[in-house]
Amino acid sequence: MHSGIRRATTLRNNFGYSLGLAALAFASFGCQTDVIDYPLDPQQVGQVDADLVLRTYNDHRERLEVRVAKQGLDPKEKDRLLREFLKTYTDTTDTGNIPIEKAYQYADMFRLAGDWKTAENLYGASVKWAEGRKDYDRFTNDALRQAWCLAELGQVKPALALARRTYTVPPAAKAPILFAVLYEITPAARGKGEDKELAKLIADACAQHVQVRVDPASASGQALIQGRAYHMRVAMNTVIELYGNDARNPEARELVGDIATLLATERRF
Repeated sequence: MHSGIRRATTLRNNFGYSLGLAALAFASFGCQTDVIDYPLDPQQVGQVDADLVLRTYNDHRERLEVRVAKQGLDPKEKDRLLREFLKTYTDTTDTGNIPIEKAYQYADMFRLAGDWKTAENLYGASVKWAEGRKDYDRFTNDALRQAWCLAELGQVKPALALARRTYTVPPAAKAPILFAVLYEITPAARGKGEDKELAKLIADACAQHVQVRVDPASASGQALIQGRAYHMRVAMNTVIELYGNDARNPEARELVGDIATLLATERRF
C-alpha cells in the first residue's frame, strides 16, 4: 500500500512563486467575498511542496479566523474555503512520488483537506520509516495522527491499538500522547463500539503524560507543566462520559481514581 512512496521528488522552481500568487489572491479576494480566485493552474506547477502549501494554509486560516471574529463569517464557510484551497493542490499531488522523509507533511495536507484515507496511508508510510530509523518523535506524532485517521474511517480497534504503541517510546517523545488521544482520537472514536477501551486508553495516556520531562525554564515546558492538571481533569470527565455519564460505574470510578492518584502524585513534585 505504501510502496509507491519514493525517496525523491522533482519540484518545479516556479511553484513557490505561483503559490505566492494564490496567497495574494486569497488575501485580496477572500477578505471581501466567499469566492477565492486562483491565478494558477496546479497542473502546471509540478509536484506540490507540502510545506509551502501548509504554511500558506496557516496564513489563510489566521486571516479567516479574524473574519469570523470581527466580520461575522460563518465558521462553516471558513472551513469550506480552507478545504477548497487545499483540495486545489491535493487533487494534483502524485502520492507515488513523495519523498518518504516528507510523507507526514503531505499526510497533514490531505488530512486537513478531509481526505482521511490518503492521509492514513501516508502517515502509515512515515510511521514505518520513522520506526526503522528509531526516530521516536516522528514515530509518536505520525502514529497518533494515523490512529486519528483510522478512527475517522471507522476502524476504531486498530486506531486504539496503534495509539497504544506510542506508549512504549522514551519519555522525551511522550509529550504529544495525551493531547492527541484526548482531543483528536477520542472525538473521532467515541460512540463507535469501543468506548470502554477508549476510556482505558485515556487513563493510560495520563500515566504517559506524567512521565514527560521538559525543561521547566523554557516557555513550552512551563506551558506543559501549568496545563497538566487541567488536561487531566478533562480526561477524568471524558472517562465518565464514555461510561454513559455514570460516575458510580465501578470501572469508571477505578479509571478516574487512577488519574486522580497520578495528578496528586505529580503535585507533590
